[in-house]
Amino acid sequence: MDQVCPPSTVYAAYNHWAGEKDIKIYTYNGHEGGQSFHDLEKLKFLKNIW
Repeated sequence: MDQVCPPSTVYAAYNHWAGEKDIKIYTYNGHEGGQSFHDLEKLKFLKNIW
C-alpha cells in the first residue's frame, strides 16, 4: 500500500473521470509503482497511439 498516495485517493479520481480510462494495480508495490512492469505498460500505450 502506497503510504504517500493512498489507493483510496487514486480510485476516487479514477471513478470521477468520465472519459476513457484504464487502471493497472500493482499489488506488491508501494509508492515506487510498477517499476519495470509499468515500463512495459507505457511502451504498450505508446505503441497503440502511434
